[in-house]
Amino acid sequence: MTRRRDAASSLDRLLDGAQSTFAERGYHQANIHEICARANVGIGTFYSHFDHKRDLLQRVFVERVLRAGVPTADELLDHARLIARIERAADEPIVAGLLRAWYEAVLDEPDLERFQAEWRPSFLIDLAAAIGDAQKRSPSDGPRLDPAVVAWTMATLSREMAIHDRRGQPDFDTAARLFEELMFGTLR
Repeated sequence: MTRRRDAASSLDRLLDGAQSTFAERGYHQANIHEICARANVGIGTFYSHFDHKRDLLQRVFVERVLRAGVPTADELLDHARLIARIERAADEPIVAGLLRAWYEAVLDEPDLERFQAEWRPSFLIDLAAAIGDAQKRSPSDGPRLDPAVVAWTMATLSREMAIHDRRGQPDFDTAARLFEELMFGTLR
């Protein structure tokens, strides 16, 4: 039992070390030695869990970014909660750094590109379903855009807000109002 607990602890430390290293240095500049040093684990521990740096990035991305999940219809209907959701996604330095590292790696790692092609459609489908639910529950009777198009637009803008320099970007209230206009057809 202790060995299993130690392995889980070393994996958690490895994921923490990778998260901070990828977020600060990007995918190409991050190296296994630095990640292991930050995690206070040996190189052998890395290789007992992962075959390649890209596998570690994928695990960190899944556990630390994708698990944040799709906003609920309730979050989409409540302006303050929508702003908070956008702010968490766009302004969290670790998330922004991990997204930058991810998109840097996807360009050079076919395995990550394939993985992204697998999860992205389901994420967008889930987001479109939440948008469709919010549209049905909204008192607004304005024209409604296709939830799938709205989901893609919202995901793209959110990603851009997270991975690029904040200068010249809309504030979170403006972004939330734009999302509401796309979802409900009227400014509320």
